[in-house]
Formats: sequence, structure tokens, C-alpha cells
Amino acid sequence: MLEKIREGSKGIVAQVILGLVILTFAVSGVSSYFANNSDQSVAVVNGEEISREKFEQSYQNERARMQQQFGDMFSSLAADPEYMNNFRNSVLERLIDETLMKQQADALGLKISDALLKKTITEMTEFQVDGVFNNERYNALLRQNNLTPNQFGDILREQFSRNQLMVGLAGSEFALPGELKTLMTLQQQNRDIEYVTIKASDFAAKVEITDEKLNEYYQLNQAAYATPEQVSLQYVELKSSDLAKAIEVSEADVTAYYEANKDRYQTEERRRVSHILLEAAEEDAAVKAKAETLLKDIQAGADFAEVAKANSADTVSAENGGDLDFISKGVMEAEFEAAAYALAKVGDVSPVVKTSFGYHIIKLTEIEAAQVKPLAEVQAAIKETVQKEKAAEKFAELQQKLAEVSFEVADNLDEAATAVNGKVQELPLFSRETAKAPFAVPAFLDKVFNEEFIASGTNSDVITLSDDHVVVARLVEHQSAKTKSFDEVKAEVVKAVTAAESSKQAKAKAESLLAVFNEGKDLRAQLTADGLKLEVSAATPRFGGALDAQIRTKAFELAKPVEAKPMSVGVAELSSGDVALVLVTKVTEVATTAEPATAELQQFAQQMGQSHFGAVQQALKAQAEIVRKLPAMTSEDL
Repeated sequence: MLEKIREGSKGIVAQVILGLVILTFAVSGVSSYFANNSDQSVAVVNGEEISREKFEQSYQNERARMQQQFGDMFSSLAADPEYMNNFRNSVLERLIDETLMKQQADALGLKISDALLKKTITEMTEFQVDGVFNNERYNALLRQNNLTPNQFGDILREQFSRNQLMVGLAGSEFALPGELKTLMTLQQQNRDIEYVTIKASDFAAKVEITDEKLNEYYQLNQAAYATPEQVSLQYVELKSSDLAKAIEVSEADVTAYYEANKDRYQTEERRRVSHILLEAAEEDAAVKAKAETLLKDIQAGADFAEVAKANSADTVSAENGGDLDFISKGVMEAEFEAAAYALAKVGDVSPVVKTSFGYHIIKLTEIEAAQVKPLAEVQAAIKETVQKEKAAEKFAELQQKLAEVSFEVADNLDEAATAVNGKVQELPLFSRETAKAPFAVPAFLDKVFNEEFIASGTNSDVITLSDDHVVVARLVEHQSAKTKSFDEVKAEVVKAVTAAESSKQAKAKAESLLAVFNEGKDLRAQLTADGLKLEVSAATPRFGGALDAQIRTKAFELAKPVEAKPMSVGVAELSSGDVALVLVTKVTEVATTAEPATAELQQFAQQMGQSHFGAVQQALKAQAEIVRKLPAMTSEDL
């Protein structure tokens, strides 16, 4: 199992994990991984705290992802405190699960090699320029997020070690042909079904409607009769993308930018190295002595690649004679990097070097000199960059003018529109829930539904919809939220109460018929006496077909008829409000003779692996000591 876990750091699942790491970094930084304010923790898992800062970072990342994926739909949901409390709790539970998995991975001693860490970093597109790892960009991004290379490496190590456990558990499952054939037999099973639908509408005339029932229903369901607060607006918008379309970039502009920023198009010197690793987390005289012995053997003429294959603990690189491919500065640990870049020429071998992984012997195998890309190769990219930069400058200038004019002339938007070469546009009545993109963002909705803005009757401040899109808004009409009175909705309430009571009576009738069967009486005779006719659905498959899905589901939940009890009966409530009495008279097994294909076995094994991984997560959570301290969100927090 442990070997399978270690192997799990490679392959498609590892790529998914890497994608999550990249997404977390790209969306909004990763400095919160190191937050550990004990006074602000939102949960404690087996004594390990989850800080509020880390939670808020994860929450904002997940909220941004949902907003991007679902747009207006998520914006509407986000206005509901109950939904957002559930959303926040789901983020917290995910962090708790991750903490438990990390703790389990640590207990098993799982970790990743230097080679895989370096490969991961150099393949992250965030650190690349024109598809090639750029050390300057790498260090700049880390600085922006208040991280050192070692800290970022620790983040990757933590995520990979935690997910090695996930991959090992979910990926070590296998399926036998007999198991899959049994499942396929069950799935292909069909049943002879009879059913009678008891119409709720048949009981409508018998429903007794009283003022007490109507008032009770109205009081319990007032939310269904509420009209949300609504506003209609005028607005002036400013978009950087619109400005960019009108900007011309000359060849002189491109050349000037290239000359001023040549370092951006220069690749740093890279070095290809091989290494031999003897693992030791702490200083270890015996391990160091062995490394010194191997170094002497190499200096005496032993083949470095063969020594690496026979002795290196880094099995991934050892298979290739210790080769780590090319490295750049800032990727490896400082001690390793210093030794690698101290080697004067190809073929040189370093002294024994100690890092957090153990003792290394490093050999320089190739040097790739720094190079500058020619202007022709980067001209198109530079033109786009210059255009965006000029648009950004113009955008900032006009945004300031928009703010000034809309403030100075606060009783209309006409002059503000003229000042930025825009126009006054209108938004018809909308609520927080019905706002459409790009206006369905908290910053905009919070402003235009703000009491002070509504009462003032003046232009708003500049509101940021996105990094390159701002607006100034002005109220046209405001409608307060209200609940329709009972008299306004009485007809709707009568209809709803009648439907609910009718459905209850239909269910009671179905249950009385089920009782007849359970008492051993003649159910078919009772149905005939009641004027109810059974419908027949012979040889009904488990999946698909024309039969109502709720009736079919109930039929396949019922016990298989046997000689002593040749019929099974149950009650199914239908989405229409009607109720069905369902009978199963025969079950036909459709034997599977064909051997399952390899792909089918793999898919079945994957499904079982995911199920078993979920069970492990639940077991870890059940055994853990967890204290949750996340406060509930109110409407004022939205």
C-alpha cells in the first residue's frame, strides 16, 4: 500500500492536484497558508488550529470560483444568509478534511522528492514567459505574496504529501470480473409492475377550507408571497477593454518597449545536473560518511550514473542515472543551488552537500547559456502589452475624471457621461436576486441598495465591477420590500391549501389500501370495489423507460416476490401531488455472460476507490477531536 501511495504522486490525479495548487496561487495568493493566529482560529483539529485568515482565503477563493462558473445564479444565492452559512460551513468542512488527511500523511511519513518539486514549479504556467520557466517572474510573484522560495516549496510539499494519501487510497482499489458481472446483472434486472395512481384532485371537493387553515398556511408561508426590494437606475460605465480597441501601437512604440524591457525576454543561465541522495532529515554522521565514500569512488573513476542507480534514495531520478534535468536559480534549496552553480565546468562533481532531504553529491552535466529573444519573436506580444498598458493609463485618467465630475455635478449623469465620452444608460427595476451580470456583484449591489444612497438622490461614488470596469449609478425608482396581504393572495392560499389537503387524503387512501394487503386480504378485489384500475408495466427496466421515475424507483426498492409472498406492495408520493400504489409481481434476472472489458473494470474500481476514500475520510473525522468555532453569518454580513 505504501508503495502505491508513493507512486500516486505521479499520473493524472497528480496533475489534478497540481491544477488545484496553481488555481489557489493564481486566484488570490497563498500567503495565508502560513497564517496561524491562535486567537482567530475557526476550528481546532486534533490540537491543530485552522486560522480565520486561512479560512477567509479559502472562502474567497471558492466564492470567486462559484461566481465565475455560475454568474447570476450564484449572485442570487449569495444574497441568502442561510445559503451562505451552508456555503461557509462546507468550506470549513473541506479545510477540516484537508487537515485530517495532512495529519494522516505525516503519520505515514509521506513526502515528495526534490526532483518532483522542481518539476512542478518549472511547469507552472504562472511562472512562465512564452512557455518557458522564468526565474525573475517566479521570484516576483512570490514576493507579491510575501513568500520565499522555501515557503512556497513547503506549500507544494504539504499539498502533494496530503494528496499522495488520497491517490493511494482511491487508486489502489481493483475490481474482479465476478463483482462487476453481479452488479451488471442487478442493473439489467427488470420487473413486472402494476400500479394505480390516486389523483389528489379527486379529493379536492372533500377538503374543508376554514379561515383558520388559510391563515395558518399564510403565516407559515409568508416568504412565498414576499416582494423583494427593487431599484431602477441610470448609470455611466467605463471599460478598459473598450478604450484598448481605439489605441494604436506603432512600431516605434514596440521597439522602445523592447529596448527598455530586454530583461523580460532574457532567459537566465540554466544548469543540468544529476545527483545522488542519501536520505537524512537531521545531521547523521553515518549517512554522511557513506556519502563521502561514494564521492571518493566517483573521484576515483566510478561511473556517476551507475552509483546513482545503485545508491540514490531519489528513485525517480536514480532510474535516469540521477538526472534532474535543467534547474534555474531559486528552484532548489539554497545549499543545493549554491553547490550546483559553484561547479566550473561540465563533468565537475560537488563535495557532499546537506539539505533538508539528506546528503547530496551533485554532478554538472550541461550548461545552457542565457539568451535574449529577438524582437521579431516577441513583437506581437509586446504590441498587445503596450496597448493594454496605454489603455490602463487612459482608464485611470478617465476614472479619476468620472469620479470628479459625477461628484461635482451630483444631480445628473449627463456631464459625467460627456466627460468620459460615454452615455447615460438605464437598468429597469431589479432586486438583489434578479440583478444580471456584470452588475450582480456585491460591491455594486451593496451600494445601490444602501439606505443612504437611496435617500440621497445623488450620484454614487465610482463602483468597481471588475479590475477594468467601473460605473457611477443614480437612482431612478425605489420599491421597498413587502409581503402581500392575506386579502391580496387569498385565492392563491385557497388553491395551495386545497392541493396540500387533497394530497394528504390521497396518501391516506393509498396507505389504507396498503394496509389491506398487509392484513392478507384481497387487494385486487378492494381496488375493484373502489373503482380503481391497475395499470401494467411489464418487464420494466431499472433505468429509463416511459414509466414515472418515482413509481419505478419505488418498485425497485420493494422486496423480490417469493412463493410465500408472490407480490410486493408500496406507496410512492409523486411530484404532482398524486400518490401511487405500486405492486411488483415478478422479477426477471438478465444474466450477464460477456466478460467485462478492461475499461469497465477500471471504471468500477475507480468508483469503489472513491467510495472507500470517502469512508476513510469519515472514519478519520469520527475519531478526531474537532472543535468548530465559525460564527453564523447574518444579512448584515452579506
